[in-house]
Amino acid sequence: MDAQLLDATAPSWGAIIDQISEQLDVGNNPTLLPTHFLQVVLPKLGGEVIRLHEDDQELGVGFLLPRGVASGGQPSNDDSANLPRRAYTLRYHPLCDAGRPTPKLAQAAAQAVEAAMQGADILFYDPSGPLHYEPTYQDFEGVNIGRPSAEEAAQIPLLQQQIWGSAPAFLYPADLHSVEFQLGSSLIARVDGELAAFLFGFHKFDGPALPTNWSARFHGDLRLESQTLGVLPEFRGMRIANLLKRVQGQEAWRDGIGVVNWTADPLQFPNAALNFGLLRALAFDFYPDLYPFRNALNRVPASRFGLTWLVGSERAQNVPLIGARAIILDLRQHPDIEVVNEGYGQLNFQAASSHIAIEIPGDWTELQATDVEQAAQWRAATDHLFRHYVGTQPGQYVITGVATAHNRHFLLGQKVDDALLAHLGHVAE
Repeated sequence: MDAQLLDATAPSWGAIIDQISEQLDVGNNPTLLPTHFLQVVLPKLGGEVIRLHEDDQELGVGFLLPRGVASGGQPSNDDSANLPRRAYTLRYHPLCDAGRPTPKLAQAAAQAVEAAMQGADILFYDPSGPLHYEPTYQDFEGVNIGRPSAEEAAQIPLLQQQIWGSAPAFLYPADLHSVEFQLGSSLIARVDGELAAFLFGFHKFDGPALPTNWSARFHGDLRLESQTLGVLPEFRGMRIANLLKRVQGQEAWRDGIGVVNWTADPLQFPNAALNFGLLRALAFDFYPDLYPFRNALNRVPASRFGLTWLVGSERAQNVPLIGARAIILDLRQHPDIEVVNEGYGQLNFQAASSHIAIEIPGDWTELQATDVEQAAQWRAATDHLFRHYVGTQPGQYVITGVATAHNRHFLLGQKVDDALLAHLGHVAE
């Protein structure tokens, strides 16, 4: 059996994944990962897509997802040290009857992929095979957080549909939450025994560059990509999103993972209040028009911040799990913070203050629903500002907080210097 690694940097990558998704019956295959995930997120995780052939026949397609760092090591280039072996889950989808998973095929596929990956550890995984689930339970003042049972895992795609109106092709498979798949993070929230919310994430190798020595300090070679968080409307206001994220961060740090990444629309102020004002996450990576899809929540280019949450930092650890409130500054009380725009007009690209404020819409979802032309102007203007100001180089700004002034809403940035990076990256005692 031969394994052909596909090149995610090829200009035709999007079209290749579209073709594979069609081959695997996207929209009618409940075990298939969403096309946009395969196109955009999987390469970002350090994952791969592999075609498996035997005797000129294509047997199936495999999606390699980071699983962790395996025990043992492999020689470095100069043979002077042993490096950790990377472990992957080979999520296999057959394309013909001959490609149906059998123990013999699984062994041959894993061996072929190990050879193609030059020594990585490969665990064959059949998403349609027998699977097991190990639910857990932890109560937080009436909200129960834990891993899902088989029945609860099966409900998670239904919650996606209820919350976002997602079409079948955009749903994440329920089997991701099984013991065998070993998802990086899988949590649900229960209220009075009813499934109220979910949160899951994937292991990730490396990621966006971290400043100074953060990578060594927070074990940045293996991270968690916190992928999707959803709360049913009738349970909002109970601070469930905060609980789920905080438990996710605690579990990651316990497992030796100090960096949690995720993407967020920078114009969603409620999310920004949670991410920056409560969780104490940071944004210094910006991706304009990241996702190709358009839907009710993304009627204009889907630009995103890449968020970095240093879950072992003093800044993140010193927030009480219960009872903490998001820090939202009243900008009127801070005249030293330089405002760099007024709405989507009067953009200032000459700011040099230690702190800046970037205005964003108060209700981005409503604006997209009622005035898509104005929403497009907001997106274009703020994209321009984020490209200019956000980063980790001296003179750029890290987004660290949020503020309001009357009915205006802002993201807050702090100017990068050694003192700021040392403060943000200080490990909790």
